[in-house]
Amino acid sequence: MIVAQEKRKTNIAEYIIYLWQVEDMIRALNFDMDKIESTLVAGYDVDEAKKVEISEWYKHHIVMMQKERIQKSGHLQVLVNLANDLNDFHLALINQGVDAEYTRLYSDIKEDIGLVREKSGQKHHDVEVALNTLYLILMLKMKKQEISEGTQKAVWKFGNFMGHLSKLYKAYESGDLDLTY
Repeated sequence: MIVAQEKRKTNIAEYIIYLWQVEDMIRALNFDMDKIESTLVAGYDVDEAKKVEISEWYKHHIVMMQKERIQKSGHLQVLVNLANDLNDFHLALINQGVDAEYTRLYSDIKEDIGLVREKSGQKHHDVEVALNTLYLILMLKMKKQEISEGTQKAVWKFGNFMGHLSKLYKAYESGDLDLTY
């Protein structure tokens, strides 16, 4: 909860990826609040009142995941909607040419996005492909699996692209970027 709140304020892509990770952790712990509290909540260095709040946050996610029937796979609709909104924002940035650096970063990664989309066999939009790629790499790193130099270079490009998109989205949300979409 604490991490999610901070990421939501600072980097929308990291926020989405973090909440995907939360969904997977809840699944890995079989939606068992005792396990979640001992494994996840106990790790926070906060007072008891804050731990109760964090525990309630996890319970809320469990209920939402169960109501949306995504116990085995998938993402909460709020996150799907947020990724879709971020893609709409991305398309507006490209179509309106608001930020030359962003346009350059997208041009540099567009082919990689197409390759990942093709390999996955999914028809995800650009932002979802980039988020999925970054999440997959995060999971590989957490499992301490080796990542090739070529993959690391591609991940760097995906990270820069999504980082810049997140920066522009934050500027838009705060009113510092005028964009219609």
